[in-house]
Amino acid sequence: MPVVRPEVLGLPGAVAATPEIDLETLDNPNEAFLELMRRGHDLGARNHLLQRFLDGEPIAALGDGPIRESFDRIGELWHDGPEGILIEHRATEICVSLVIELTKMVRQDDGGPRAIGGAISGDDYKLPPLLTTAVLQEHGFRAVNLGPNTPVEVFELACFTDDPAQRPDFVWMSINDLHQDGTDLNARIVDFAARCVDEDLTLVIGGRATGGLDLDRVPSIPGHGAMTEFATFVEGWKTRRG
Repeated sequence: MPVVRPEVLGLPGAVAATPEIDLETLDNPNEAFLELMRRGHDLGARNHLLQRFLDGEPIAALGDGPIRESFDRIGELWHDGPEGILIEHRATEICVSLVIELTKMVRQDDGGPRAIGGAISGDDYKLPPLLTTAVLQEHGFRAVNLGPNTPVEVFELACFTDDPAQRPDFVWMSINDLHQDGTDLNARIVDFAARCVDEDLTLVIGGRATGGLDLDRVPSIPGHGAMTEFATFVEGWKTRRG
């Protein structure tokens, strides 16, 4: 059912707004979201995504569905000139605000396992770590997002602290670009992964550049290419942990 008075539910008033774009001819709801993003209709995109969330779609499915499919298409528009760059940058900022909004709608579990992570040094993508944080929180984790372009040394500082209250149970790395720092970054990530194994800390990696990592030393490190796959893993991890 449509949300008529969103403020009663603690939702933003924009949820009740209807975009002035004819989407009736689009059978696939993901195509509708793409069209809203392409036109920069932030109000319509927010309405569309939040309504699907309220209808029961988990954040991981929204990440793999409308969000990922839209950026697979929008991300190619820069080849056509400056307008494509404008569309991509605008869509990114719209989606960033939407994922933050979704995160705020997830009930916080103060007793859940502590997780920390972000995108590695040289990886400027903001959406993957935000989506990962949202998925973890939806599954009852106390998740901390270090954001994009996070050096391995910062991961080490955050994960191997002597303060038991700050030490995480779970860490993730978003790896979409390994080229800026090259082999040295690869080696530092592998060293970090090996230390996580030694210290019994669960590390999960994801992103399109994970295949470029030489993980022969630590073949047990799980890697995921989709948010729904990651969500299944973390739910299983919580069950095994008890």
